[in-house]
Amino acid sequence: MGWILTVVLVAAGAVAWLMLRYPGGWRCAFGPEYAEHRRDLDAARGKLRDLKREAGRERGRARSAVEAAERAHASRVGEARAHLDRLRSPDRGSLRSSLGDSLRLYDRALEVTAEGRTAEYPLHEVALLDEYSGTDGHVYVALPTGRRQMVSVPLDGTPEAEVRKFVVEVFNAAADAKAATAERQALVPRAEADLREAVEDTADQEEARRRLADVLARQKADTRIPGARRELDEARDRWQRLTGRRPV
Repeated sequence: MGWILTVVLVAAGAVAWLMLRYPGGWRCAFGPEYAEHRRDLDAARGKLRDLKREAGRERGRARSAVEAAERAHASRVGEARAHLDRLRSPDRGSLRSSLGDSLRLYDRALEVTAEGRTAEYPLHEVALLDEYSGTDGHVYVALPTGRRQMVSVPLDGTPEAEVRKFVVEVFNAAADAKAATAERQALVPRAEADLREAVEDTADQEEARRRLADVLARQKADTRIPGARRELDEARDRWQRLTGRRPV
């Protein structure tokens, strides 16, 4: 029964819609004697609808072109700014080595966990000194603040050679980081210029906005849609004179 009710409701809706489009009663909406007049209304409605649809699509394409140009500009500026930021303030890079849970060496930073606290320092701002006393190895980390932290490593779990190897790796990584910093700094002026160029290059956006303005101006001056509206009003007038009812 449910589907029957659905069919009945759909059919009733269709009939109501047709009688609204062709007011004046059942014969006006469905009778063969009014078929030509219905076609007259439909033609006028269709012409206006098609013209408005075409104009809307043209405006839509022009606005989409503006939005695409704006997105492309924003993307270019974002990439240039991110590149400059990476040159000025690079992240710590990849993990290269570690010494227990206390020291982790990255491409450009040393992570130190001591006294229950973990902190990260740029490699060029720290220095290491290692000493060995019987069963323990001691790594002293000179911090940028001038203070020092000591990390003790039991040698029964970590051979002394590994501790020394880690300290050497930190020195070598610091040298690599220093050289890489100089290389990055040399690239900063070019990256700054690229960012300025990206920000200032709005030619594509301006051209897209100009085309949109042209479309809007041309459509405003176009007489086809106003003419089609008049033709539809005239078709409504004819229907009203014929039936006494004015269609929407």
